[in-house]
Amino acid sequence: MVKIVNILLVVTFLVLANFSFAEEATSEAELNEKLMAAQKIKLGDRPLLMVGMGLTRLMNDDYYIGAFYVDEAAQYDMGEDLAYLDASRRMEFRIASKSNISGRGFKRKLAEAIRINNAPTNVKGESEGLQQLFKLFKGTYKPGDKICFDYYKQGAITRVTYNGRTLGEVRRSKDLYQLLLKTWLGERPPSSKFKEGISGRNDTKYALDLLRRFVTL
Repeated sequence: MVKIVNILLVVTFLVLANFSFAEEATSEAELNEKLMAAQKIKLGDRPLLMVGMGLTRLMNDDYYIGAFYVDEAAQYDMGEDLAYLDASRRMEFRIASKSNISGRGFKRKLAEAIRINNAPTNVKGESEGLQQLFKLFKGTYKPGDKICFDYYKQGAITRVTYNGRTLGEVRRSKDLYQLLLKTWLGERPPSSKFKEGISGRNDTKYALDLLRRFVTL
């Protein structure tokens, strides 16, 4: 068993290295604070560490940057599928498209990803919870908007937030959250590169570039 560690924390301290002017260093120091803050968050009373990130595309445009967080105390075998980890977790979707995205379109894409990455019997078994979830996606999402699927191990609650505002929650939802996570970690993720990144296997330069974009959207 190995403790989940956030390898991005190591490279973040390199950000200031190449700046010689005071005003540039100050601006970069502020960015550095955002980079650090994005990598360790609180979910209830539990600290979560970012495992990895990935960028998705839709047609000819970027769609969202996904960030996956896990309880910092969680342990796992390197070969274990993170979808089955019994710990508090967060799936964060940061809208990265140049244009707005409809809540209906987001729901449709999510429903399709759930269907193709999970066994039909498992989807059917969580149909009630999924219907509760799908009703939450309305209106229009703008570039930079943040949608989070938070799983609270204590109580097995899945809570959905939009820009920090709670939209709703589904109780007794451990299996439902696995369906959601498999849209990223299943056999048919948004892309193989996305899955590698979400699992924490981006190369250092790409990981830092993506993190910088994530915090400045």
